[in-house]
Amino acid sequence: MEQASRNNEEIMPFMKRWLNDVEQILVNVQEMQQKVEMDGKDCFKVSLRYSLAKEMDHKAKQMIDLKHVYFERDFVHFKSRKSTYNDLLEAIKGGYDKMIGLYGISGSGKTTLAKEVGKEVHDLKLFEKVIMVVVSKAPNVVKLQQEIAEQIGLKFQEKSPFVRVQRLSNELKNKKILIILDDVWECLNLEEIGIPLVEGCHILLTTCLTDVMDLMRCTCKIELSSMTKEEAWNLFKKHANLHNDASNMFDDTGRKIVDECNGLPIAIVVVGSSLRGKNIEAWKSALWILQSNVRQGLGTAYACLNLSYSSLPSSTAKSLFLLCSMFPEDQKIHKEDLIQFGMRTLDLEESIVTIEDARRVIFDALQILLDSSLLMSIEKEACVKMHNLVQEVALMIAEKQGQAILVGSNKVPNILLRNREILKDTKAMSLWDLDDNFNLSDQLHCPKLEILLLQPHRFIEDLGAIKALKVLALREYGFEGGLRKGFESGFQKGSSVCSIPQSIVSLTYLHTLCIRGKILGDISLLGELKTLEILDLRGSLFDELPVGIVDMKMLKLLDIYDCRIEKSPIEVIGKCEQLEELYFLDHRSIIPHNFSLSRLKRYVLYDSTCSIIGAYEDDPFQEYLESCGEALRALCIQGFRVSALNSSMKNLILRANHLWLDNCEWDHEDINLQINHLGVSCCQEKRFIIEKPGVNILQKEVFSHLITLRLFEMNSLEQMFQDSIQIPSFHRLEEIRLYRCPRLRNMFTLAIVTSLPELRKLDVRGCNEWEGIFCEQSLKNLSTPSTSVFFPKLVTILIWNCHKVRRVFSYSLASHCPSLKKITIGNCCELEGVVEAYDGEVAAHDQTLFPKLNYLRLWDLPKLREIYEGYESNHLSSTIIIKDCPNISKIPLEDKPSSSGS
Repeated sequence: MEQASRNNEEIMPFMKRWLNDVEQILVNVQEMQQKVEMDGKDCFKVSLRYSLAKEMDHKAKQMIDLKHVYFERDFVHFKSRKSTYNDLLEAIKGGYDKMIGLYGISGSGKTTLAKEVGKEVHDLKLFEKVIMVVVSKAPNVVKLQQEIAEQIGLKFQEKSPFVRVQRLSNELKNKKILIILDDVWECLNLEEIGIPLVEGCHILLTTCLTDVMDLMRCTCKIELSSMTKEEAWNLFKKHANLHNDASNMFDDTGRKIVDECNGLPIAIVVVGSSLRGKNIEAWKSALWILQSNVRQGLGTAYACLNLSYSSLPSSTAKSLFLLCSMFPEDQKIHKEDLIQFGMRTLDLEESIVTIEDARRVIFDALQILLDSSLLMSIEKEACVKMHNLVQEVALMIAEKQGQAILVGSNKVPNILLRNREILKDTKAMSLWDLDDNFNLSDQLHCPKLEILLLQPHRFIEDLGAIKALKVLALREYGFEGGLRKGFESGFQKGSSVCSIPQSIVSLTYLHTLCIRGKILGDISLLGELKTLEILDLRGSLFDELPVGIVDMKMLKLLDIYDCRIEKSPIEVIGKCEQLEELYFLDHRSIIPHNFSLSRLKRYVLYDSTCSIIGAYEDDPFQEYLESCGEALRALCIQGFRVSALNSSMKNLILRANHLWLDNCEWDHEDINLQINHLGVSCCQEKRFIIEKPGVNILQKEVFSHLITLRLFEMNSLEQMFQDSIQIPSFHRLEEIRLYRCPRLRNMFTLAIVTSLPELRKLDVRGCNEWEGIFCEQSLKNLSTPSTSVFFPKLVTILIWNCHKVRRVFSYSLASHCPSLKKITIGNCCELEGVVEAYDGEVAAHDQTLFPKLNYLRLWDLPKLREIYEGYESNHLSSTIIIKDCPNISKIPLEDKPSSSGS
């Protein structure tokens, strides 16, 4: 970066953002080091240092993540990309071209470049919203509509295609918006999707085909050309980790390898990753293989990706790579789907007895594929993604190995009808977006078929011709991981029942059956599938859980989350002692006090009768259930007296990493103090979450893994801790929600915690006695030079109906909230200032607090005089809304078009 500055070279905006992230983490690490030195004389020195060491380890992992982000984007910084980046940005800034096309060969980096431009446009606030959706070769209009709607906060309830188009169009017409359509292969009728061709709507599309830009009437066409030889070499060196080759032993061979990649970034990255740490003989061998494949006319992409595939160190990783190619193009692949579909179909090198064994082995192989760049990490940690070019090569490799995989959409049935010979060697088949009247029963004669993934409207009537089947998945809403798809939109009125056919009992090798979002009716036949290990009915409607599953001794996983079941399944579930994993939410069943399943390793058990939760949020478990790993243990119960429960139920509570206790009697010793997510509601006698901590509590890291904390309608709650004990924890806490806790005065004192380095959201409502996150005396102590509190990642703060709050921040606290973007405060009758100085604290007139604040809403605050001394409205770049604040001054509202006066 310094070299670029010295050479007067332009530094790309995303690089500046990356550098800012790194600098922020380095500042946090330095602060923690200082804290170690300051607290070194404390009587709890060992506990403090251990906690801080773990916190610093967490920061180190963040640095590694940022390094990966840098390497994923680094080719954008090359000169050949920089000019294209600037051309795109200028075309969008100019505003004259409403339809801009970015074209280049597959794998050249169009998606990455479009993402970075989109982020910069968003940061510059050129549009109200920047939306990005993947179109792919077989566009799914309904999916595109849904993804666009989600990004603008629109929820569809309508089933009519015409009404959906109209609603989406009306919503987009009222916004200045940039829509990035990635991977377009054919002309799209935007108005049929619901994208209006109006002044405020701008389109950036990426494509491999210049004809598409002509058909879409792009007025600006920008080509992403190949990388230069030197850029390609530098990118290769990064991924091959070739930095300390003083002898230049690898240079000659390495440059020849790069030449075979033909300037294709994805090929360079994949080949470089596969050669990382290998000796020179391996490099020469790789070069020979690449040259041989290219001479045979196999093409650059196939030659490079096949080399990387062949270099994978395990057969498990190789078979998992091919399994990943089954999912729809550009689809997010949920890691748990790979467990369900791969447990008995992958070439596993270890003996697998439990699902936990399978998850460990498959996740290890998954990491190998990620490290090899054959799969991509995405923001959603529970999912991965396969580049469409990599998918094409994977399908070619499978076919050459005699393990043909048939993947396609509604166009595939025509192939099946024309040429049934193609099915003879097919090992796996994945079909989606099938027509309502499409019937597979006469077409599936696949003697070798082991995996069948479908998105049909009804069941296959005759399964007799696919008796070798091991995995059968039918999903109403596709293969992308997601909760509550079945009832989020509701079943269509008059939807037909997807009846289980008698022929299913002929599938004697079936080990995974996944049927999601279907109206099933009678499912008693499923009780005869004695080889079944995984039964997933999430989001479906059926009469009752078959009693026969009690005798299915191989059944390890049962998923009936968010189902509608006519007869309560509790009695049947309670007898399934063989279960290792259970995911349960039924809208009519109450989890009993004597519930007992001793072998459960992973579980999500949700008592949906806890009405207090639904009153405040849709489903607190939804995001958690989408996470991966062995530690998924979530429990929501109501009306329990924990001390009176059987040992099995107590154990489920104690092991839970996500726990919601509603109207329960319990003690802190009953719960896991290393819990990730804790919700407590309506426990009316509870004055403290931690009461009278003993010596054993002081020796533990209390709540050191806590990520979210929700306290709702706790009428007696006064504080988190009864005593002011020194607990150097909460270094992972990201979100605090406090609703209607009338006696709660504050959350912490400085004697308990002095830093919440990961806190992002604070939401407090209806807490009449609440003074602030810290007690008043603690905030006064902040004025002393030796005391400081850091909220480096706090983004959002909402306070409503809290009548004892006089100020939200002291100057010292406010100066350590550099990331705050949104402040919402209302109906707080004693609030005098958002930031106010305490005795002995000097207001920093020359300091701009909250440099990233872009939304400020203040209403019904009769005593509010000012935001803070020296505040100027031009510090805020976006929205100010002030209403019913009669005493406020120094806010020239007429300068802010989005403001409303008092």
